[in-house]
Amino acid sequence: MHGRTKEQGYRAEHIDWQAIGDIRQRLNIPVIANGEIWDWQSAQQCMAISGCDAVMIGRGALNIPNLSRVVKYNEPRMPWPEVVALLQKYTRLEKQGDTGLYHVARIKQWLSYLRKEYDEATGLFQHVRVLNNSPDIARAIQAIDIDKLR
Repeated sequence: MHGRTKEQGYRAEHIDWQAIGDIRQRLNIPVIANGEIWDWQSAQQCMAISGCDAVMIGRGALNIPNLSRVVKYNEPRMPWPEVVALLQKYTRLEKQGDTGLYHVARIKQWLSYLRKEYDEATGLFQHVRVLNNSPDIARAIQAIDIDKLR
């Protein structure tokens, strides 16, 4: 259950975990809370306020690729070199089935989300955002030497 209305959209200030809890108390089925789960602390707070036994992550997984492990085990976020390796793998897999601009839009969107958590993503986003085709984007991402990032 998401703790906001459609009209409220994704605005953080409108999240209402207590409303999820109020509804949960009236139901005889498990309720999974969702909304503004960005780290272990926010997941714990959401479960405490809502009374739910579990949370579901959404957009945050685009910001922090290992957010599920961060939330469940209080692990640190994935280091930037591992994120780059994931981006490189994605570009290899995505181009196999690319039919046009889908990959271009998705990778730019993902990099935009990553900028919220990783300062290093800003430079890569600035470089990639002016590219207009999958091969150029893939080359730019594949050209990153992960060993130099460590």
